[in-house]
Amino acid sequence: MKKFIFFITIFIVIFVLGGLSAVLVQDQLTEEPDPSFDEHSPYHRRHPEVDTDVYLYINHWKNSLPYEGHGGLIERDILTPGDPLNPPKKGAVLKYIKAYKRGALQPRCNTQPFKHDREQVFFYVMEGTGRVEAGKKKAALAEGTAVVIPAGLEFRFFNPTEVYLEMIVVVETIPDDFEPNKEMSVGTYHDSKPGVGFHWAHIGRGFDYDVRPKFANPMGFGIVSIDKFDIAQPHVHGPGCEEIWCQLKGKSLLLFGTRLMWQEPGEAFLIPPNNKVPHSSINHTDEHMLWLYMGNRHDRLKKK
Repeated sequence: MKKFIFFITIFIVIFVLGGLSAVLVQDQLTEEPDPSFDEHSPYHRRHPEVDTDVYLYINHWKNSLPYEGHGGLIERDILTPGDPLNPPKKGAVLKYIKAYKRGALQPRCNTQPFKHDREQVFFYVMEGTGRVEAGKKKAALAEGTAVVIPAGLEFRFFNPTEVYLEMIVVVETIPDDFEPNKEMSVGTYHDSKPGVGFHWAHIGRGFDYDVRPKFANPMGFGIVSIDKFDIAQPHVHGPGCEEIWCQLKGKSLLLFGTRLMWQEPGEAFLIPPNNKVPHSSINHTDEHMLWLYMGNRHDRLKKK
């Protein structure tokens, strides 16, 4: 009798464990598969019909026609408003900010006084020198300088040199209940202490502003570099994250989704916010490389 009870017990345990295993396997099969970078994923092969088309999320300003903006800058779009989950065209991926573009001021030129009551602008100087005037403040401009112009503040740029003054221009629209700063903020990453080890290889520097900027969006900017022959951690982002990387110096390799592509200075990409597209910048050379990072983290804002 004892032996009979023992064997019945063993049979029940095996039956329950077997059924549980079958349920777990079935759940794994019915749930959405892991992204392509999982070794055992059904997507370990490329599937163009379902994979995100990452080429829609990266663009160079040279692909856009020039137009005049902000009092006389020659501006060319890099990324424009659209649907970050289903871009209607290349580069149309912005959900929270209004514009991400390149602006240039010709040699021996200046802009006309300009202001916008509903928009404020972040400028980052890539090349050239000059100065900016806003309100009662003046500031010199050089490579690495960041300027934030609050909404409602009149400003002008001056380029007294024989070369172009080139900038990245990021525009945000302010809501009715937002109170902008009263003066511009000016800073440079050259005065900031570097932080190392972010996503394996990122060396990050913020901007040492004279006045802390105030954005309507939960966003910030910084300069990121990667040491020679190193790679950043491939990782994904989800809904509410508007993260943009613009190459400033060097020509890097970019792991983007299931693709390996080049990224050149003046070219920027937004990570699709669908938790399916890993990105990783790679410095495969001995040269110095820099990126302008923008993190607009509405996903983190909701968690607070």
